[in-house]
Amino acid sequence: YLAGVAAGMKLIEMYGEDITAEEAKVGYVAAWPYAEVISGYTSWFLGVRSIVPNATMEVRYTNSWYGEAGEMATAEALIEAGCTLISQHADSMGAPTACENANIPNVAYNGATGKNTFVIASRIDWVPYFEYMLDCVMNGTDIADDWTGTLTDGAVKITAVGSAAAAGTQAKLDE
Repeated sequence: YLAGVAAGMKLIEMYGEDITAEEAKVGYVAAWPYAEVISGYTSWFLGVRSIVPNATMEVRYTNSWYGEAGEMATAEALIEAGCTLISQHADSMGAPTACENANIPNVAYNGATGKNTFVIASRIDWVPYFEYMLDCVMNGTDIADDWTGTLTDGAVKITAVGSAAAAGTQAKLDE
């Protein structure tokens, strides 16, 4: 969600307060069409829309966790389709590289970045879950079927804002 807020701030910086839906079209390079990825891009898009209510999003799947050429081609296709900012739930530098080449801002995943177009990244840190799971085993307690990590417990993280982030982004995130 917070990475989406940063993306929305960038869109406003790019186009101004009266941004059109066409200008506010964002693209998402998604690995697989299942719950973790879908919930990730849904949360991200809700963050974008908290800043730019008329934003639209196009999602395309690579059906791979790591495929640099496919992720790059997918990002390029989204850019060609009119997306003015790209995010991803894929692990290579493919999408950030496509964004860098096209001078399109990107919101990365798991820390993959582009030099001049990087806005922010989110990532999952599995350590809190493994600690929880091991504590449950050692204490003889059940492991919850639907454990969810948060920013507070460190299971979800965002990076520092990148050089392409809009002015005021960090202050907005701190709210």
